[in-house]
Amino acid sequence: MEVRKHIGVIGSRSLPRSQAELVGAVVEDLLKRKFQLASGGAVGTDEYCLSYLVHVGEADKGTLYSPWNTYEGFPVKVRSLTRQFKEYGGSVVWGNLRGKEEYSVVRTGLLQRNLRLIEAVSGIVAFLYGESRGSLFTIRKALGEHLPVVIFCLDTPLPEFPNIKWKPLRCGGCWEGAFKAVYLK
Repeated sequence: MEVRKHIGVIGSRSLPRSQAELVGAVVEDLLKRKFQLASGGAVGTDEYCLSYLVHVGEADKGTLYSPWNTYEGFPVKVRSLTRQFKEYGGSVVWGNLRGKEEYSVVRTGLLQRNLRLIEAVSGIVAFLYGESRGSLFTIRKALGEHLPVVIFCLDTPLPEFPNIKWKPLRCGGCWEGAFKAVYLK
């Protein structure tokens, strides 16, 4: 069995820029723990994760899971960042979408991207803010695989899942305010 040493960093596209520093601090801590990182290339949480990796010269420690088959599919706001991430040594796992498909096809492609990410990681850290349906889908899938899941709920309540209890982390530092999933069954 393959040992997975990647941690997925996922979350809301609407995560405010004021939270970019928190995402960066978590990414920094994970890098110090010798994890590789996986993210999705969307605006918000994914953007802050990739930006931090590029900024500190650690893009080679990250993998971007894309639903798109070219850079043109990415939102304009992050397109140049995704190119820079790749140019600085980051890995990109390309999808099949061109970015011109109808919404239902794009939505399916995004969810498939999230499933590929879950298959590749040994745990996830999620930053929830407001309505984060894609993030909740990904968390649900990670919980279904019994992966370690840590979440930051920023101006949003803790999500409820069957047989899961959320326990506050007590390690302090950048993890202050985070919760980990405890499996009851």
